[in-house]
Amino acid sequence: MNKWKIPGLVILSTLVLSACSVNSNADQLYKQPKPLSAHVMLPENIEPQSTQVLEVHVMQENKTVDDAKIVQFKVWKKDARSKAETAKAHYDGSMYKATATFKEDGIYYIKTDINARGEHILPTQQVAVSELSKEELRSLQPAENETHHHHSHH
Repeated sequence: MNKWKIPGLVILSTLVLSACSVNSNADQLYKQPKPLSAHVMLPENIEPQSTQVLEVHVMQENKTVDDAKIVQFKVWKKDARSKAETAKAHYDGSMYKATATFKEDGIYYIKTDINARGEHILPTQQVAVSELSKEELRSLQPAENETHHHHSHH
């Protein structure tokens, strides 16, 4: 009985180890996320006490995304993020649209929260409403479009 123990262990070890070999195509077996992109369109001139239409065209692999789970705009005045207002966007056949009210002069941030097809992106832009002070003009940053920050949900 003992004479079969060592050859049996060798055969068993070989079988176990061969099952653990690395498949060179292993990465192809898993779903590769296709990044979303968003083109946010904001009005050029925004006056205080006005309601504006905010639009975003969401794409994946150069095709329009019309089945997003969530598309919403969060709007807040600089230094008042805790007072951010959320506007849910609705798909109109070509893009997602929502309205937001800008109550007073100043710098506002608009974050577009997009969740579609297992991807989540949050492009954020800065806009000026009416006349800005010299200090506000200095603090104005180039528009940021953070579509490169992808958060996959598997």
